[in-house]
Amino acid sequence: MKPAIRLVCTVILLILTVRPSSATAAPAPTTIPLDWDVPGGHFYTEANGFPVGTSPMGYAIVDDDQAHLWTAFREHGGVKVLGYPISRRFIWGGFVTQATQKAVLQWRPDTHDVDFVNIFDELSKHGADAWLSSVRSIPPPLPASFDQGLSWDQVVSQRLALLRTHPSILRSYQAATNPLELYGLPTSRVVDVGPMYVVRLQRAVLQEWKTDRPWARAGQVTVANGGDLAREAGIFPWKAFLPMAPPVGTWTARSEAYVLSGHATWYGPGFVGKTMANGQIYQPDDATTTASNAFPIGSQLRVTSPKTGRTITVVVRDTGRFPYPDVLDLSPAAFQLLGASLASGVVPVTVTLIGSARDDTTSRTHAPPSA
Repeated sequence: MKPAIRLVCTVILLILTVRPSSATAAPAPTTIPLDWDVPGGHFYTEANGFPVGTSPMGYAIVDDDQAHLWTAFREHGGVKVLGYPISRRFIWGGFVTQATQKAVLQWRPDTHDVDFVNIFDELSKHGADAWLSSVRSIPPPLPASFDQGLSWDQVVSQRLALLRTHPSILRSYQAATNPLELYGLPTSRVVDVGPMYVVRLQRAVLQEWKTDRPWARAGQVTVANGGDLAREAGIFPWKAFLPMAPPVGTWTARSEAYVLSGHATWYGPGFVGKTMANGQIYQPDDATTTASNAFPIGSQLRVTSPKTGRTITVVVRDTGRFPYPDVLDLSPAAFQLLGASLASGVVPVTVTLIGSARDDTTSRTHAPPSA
């Protein structure tokens, strides 16, 4: 097929409507801002991986001397078209990159604009086709021989003809202002996967539902979320998806404003003597230490276990590779002080932010992390 076509609009949705977070939660109190302006751009907490309004962590999308991603984000439709940011900046393929729910933006200095990654082509390259088929009901791409011997115009004509078997899908595709740039070309036939008909494209998956669903009516065509699927498949560095603290001076930690329920675990032997995210050395016998991805480094937290009835106060000094509903990774001393046995490994907790985060640990929000 022809090399990747440059996008100027959305890539993909997991469902038609934009869901603020993968975690289910009641609406956030109106007194807690979910996103706000920061120097050069905007900071979003809606897709930080925790129930909406329970964590101040998120992702900044900004203009700076590296890339004008905030300008490009707005010009290409912002949240309505691209969804919320789901990653920090990172370097991928030699370019400054940032993922949103529906797209992966790459800054191109030569055009002073972004290109959007052909997510589903990349998933194929990373061997994710079987996973997409078995877990997400997304068909594999047609073999390369499908276009053998054809000119580019013939390739386009033959690929678009794949949509004609299902008029609703074809109409949805054609309804876009520029569908070739918006979705790319079809890379599979339309397939019946039970509750829906599905067709895979370079940058999207279109789904026609057979019966009414909570998110779609019978006959309605929705579009799958490519950025979220790429994150789930692990084709990008996992550290890029760790939510970050708000930039210094843009947010104030208000005591009792953020309350988060989930699970607490503990970590120890493999980390003894190693440097934590705040620069200190990890000591497993320090009962005030915890790792968390839900609160900024330096945050003071009140932790209560409904199971044991005990309450402790800890400080966030580290982060880690653990997703919600795991909200804390305590030192062994803190875990036991909470009344839990190390053998149990996990205990339910309610966590309340009670203290301010340290400014000197929240300033490096724009630098791309290493892979």
